[in-house]
Amino acid sequence: MHILIVSLTTVLLVSATVLIHYEVLRFTGQLLPRLPIRPRQRVLVVITACFVAHLIEIVLYAFAFSLLHLQGLGRIEGEFEATALDFFYFSLTSYTTLGIGDVYPSGPLRVLAGIESLNGFILITWSASFAYLMMQRHWHPERDE
Repeated sequence: MHILIVSLTTVLLVSATVLIHYEVLRFTGQLLPRLPIRPRQRVLVVITACFVAHLIEIVLYAFAFSLLHLQGLGRIEGEFEATALDFFYFSLTSYTTLGIGDVYPSGPLRVLAGIESLNGFILITWSASFAYLMMQRHWHPERDE
């Protein structure tokens, strides 16, 4: 039963993070041409939007880890005191695929941590692709407007 709850949570989180990312990038792409700023400064807007989207997604996972951990549906162990910062740190290292190893999941939460890494990798790559496309459109140092 525990694995079913963690699996459903995983599906919801992947869906939510993909939707958030899509909407942030869509909104940013529509906003950029209308911004009354220099074209090269638009790249900073893109990077900031991507960064904020990633932070929101990491917080969603951290919240899910805290709920599942506190409900006994797996544990997070190691140098871990179950504070909000600990859950955020674990989510951050999982999402970015950094995986330092000082904090690690056990039980069904291992599935969620693994999927978070895959999800984070895909979303980070999506952000990099989007940033590259926006730089092609707006980054012209030879014109330095």
